[in-house]
Amino acid sequence: MGIIIKQSIRNATLTYLGIGLGLLSTIFLFPHILGVEKYGLTRSLIAITTISSQIITLGIPNTILKFVPTLEKDQGGRSKFFRRVISPSFFILTIYVTSYFFFESHWLSLYADSPLLEVYLWLVIPMVFASTTFSLFSAFIKASLDTVFVTFLQDVLLRILILIFLVLYFFDILSFPHFMLGFVGAYLINMLILLAYSLSQKYYLPSTSKADSPFDLKETFTYSFFAFFSGFTMILVSNIDLIMVDMFEGLENAGIYALAMYMGTVITVPRKSLAKVIHPILTKSFNENNLAEVKRLYTQSSINQLLFSLIIYVGILTNLDDLYRILPNEFSEGKPIIAVLGLAYLFDLATGSNGQIIITSKYFRFDFISSLILMIAAVLLNYFLIPRYGLMGAAIATATSVGLYNLIKTIFLWVVLRIQPFKWHTLSIAVLGIICYFLGEYINIGIHPIFSIIIRSIILGTSYLGLAYTFRLSNEFNSTIKDLVAKLTRKK
Repeated sequence: MGIIIKQSIRNATLTYLGIGLGLLSTIFLFPHILGVEKYGLTRSLIAITTISSQIITLGIPNTILKFVPTLEKDQGGRSKFFRRVISPSFFILTIYVTSYFFFESHWLSLYADSPLLEVYLWLVIPMVFASTTFSLFSAFIKASLDTVFVTFLQDVLLRILILIFLVLYFFDILSFPHFMLGFVGAYLINMLILLAYSLSQKYYLPSTSKADSPFDLKETFTYSFFAFFSGFTMILVSNIDLIMVDMFEGLENAGIYALAMYMGTVITVPRKSLAKVIHPILTKSFNENNLAEVKRLYTQSSINQLLFSLIIYVGILTNLDDLYRILPNEFSEGKPIIAVLGLAYLFDLATGSNGQIIITSKYFRFDFISSLILMIAAVLLNYFLIPRYGLMGAAIATATSVGLYNLIKTIFLWVVLRIQPFKWHTLSIAVLGIICYFLGEYINIGIHPIFSIIIRSIILGTSYLGLAYTFRLSNEFNSTIKDLVAKLTRKK
């Protein structure tokens, strides 16, 4: 597990650089420059695009990542396999575009309470095209063990391009319609750069191989089907609430909810970095029938995810008042939403890598069942709770769905494998989080909110991590700190 935590920290460092840029634009610039309704428009378009692209790609990016590396290092042969497996996605994309124009009046009627979205809904077509193409080609490049440039495009360049168009709009160089074209254009530019890169690096080549693919189509698309549900579920839950808030409550409320949702999901970053490393190790452990290692990975993923996500959650909660002092007053309704969503995602992280364990085991088909339950619960709960309770209804619906989903998976793993993620250190971390929360609430710094946030965060972070190290709540965290200190000492 030591290698996991070390690589996770490196991955998290890169991810947080992108998040820092995202925080600058999503929390500070977009709300001030665009206002609630226009901000809600951009978030709604992104949510619709994200769900649509996931449906269109059908889990094929995961199939590419699984099968392409096992092919001989003949890029022509790999390109032939790539073209073969992506063809269904572009067929579905064609149907998607056609259905939009044939049933345009029906789609627009869903957003009758959002006249601004009715005007700009057509922009999802180029956004979905760009997002789908980028997803497929980026998976192909990653399968060739080249991830840096893709990460740069996805996490850095896209945000920079959008920021440029936002600044041009702020200085009245662009009108709002032109800004929206630039907003969508950023996705298309990213896609074109990726295509040019794949050709220049000779990842994608005309096939010179006459041999058929060594993989059976049924095998590849069966895997795609199950991989689709594994990845699509959380993406649907993370976006369907925003889309339905827009439908029932209008763009202004969607803007308020989108900002709160973004801050609530920031705590999930430790899972993203850990997931990149733990998946192949779990696969190897199951192949060797090493259940003891699987159990250890399960427990340690829970401990480490909870340890790092809890301090982020506590930091967000204790800095909420200062944070909303910076934002326009219209967004203040989102405060309690952050607490509810954050708590749900905290439970998700505390239950460890349950989903990855299921999908890499012989019980991977159960992931389809639990995902189906989550999707149905998310849609129905949002449908009934949003009209009655507004934004809080959406937050409760998402929190309930995520909680139910993880509870089902945790119980399932206990029943079939007799493993569970919790130990006494889990309780210790929770107590430490509560203590730091009250410490943060006690710290009242009467200065500019930005400086107040920085000072409070430093005090909380050092106190929390210092106590976690002192009481050895995570062996991996302690060993990483010791290794870091040793390296710094050697350099001196």
